[in-house]
Amino acid sequence: MRNPLRGAIFSSAAAAVITALWLVVMQAAGQAQAYVAPRTPDGKPNLNGIWQTLNTANWDIQGHAARAGQVVALGAVGAVPAGLGVVEGDEIPYLPAAAAKKKENFENSLKADPEIRCYLPGVPRATYMPYPFQIVQTPKYILMAYEYAGASRTIYMDNPPPSPFDTWMGHSVGRWTGIR
Repeated sequence: MRNPLRGAIFSSAAAAVITALWLVVMQAAGQAQAYVAPRTPDGKPNLNGIWQTLNTANWDIQGHAARAGQVVALGAVGAVPAGLGVVEGDEIPYLPAAAAKKKENFENSLKADPEIRCYLPGVPRATYMPYPFQIVQTPKYILMAYEYAGASRTIYMDNPPPSPFDTWMGHSVGRWTGIR
């Protein structure tokens, strides 16, 4: 005759072993190796590829709550989603005049925001927008081609020429420092 208690004990023990093994596997899976960026032949980080920023820094680089848009007729289309900040520590040590200018810019965003007026967003906002962009990297240049409004940005990495004129996307000069 079979002992029902013995079968229940065996089943419980088997379930406990399976659960323990599952937890060990999940813990190991959660301990991912440190990311090591691919390298170019000259040892620099290889940034070539299609990228997209997946955060809410386009609306505010500091942490913020969701809020209605400024044009009620747009409904949810103009709303701002809640988001974590991209600023380390989430605080920017604004001088009083700069804090006042940030507040003024926000209050006048319907008239002054370059995106609302169909202008190029500038740097770094073009990168924070929710659209893909492509990076093409050579030893002398890094080209960033944005989907939004066909914007592009050339970062001169070697002997940059002087800026011929002012542009929405600026005149970018770069160098590699402290790369690992």
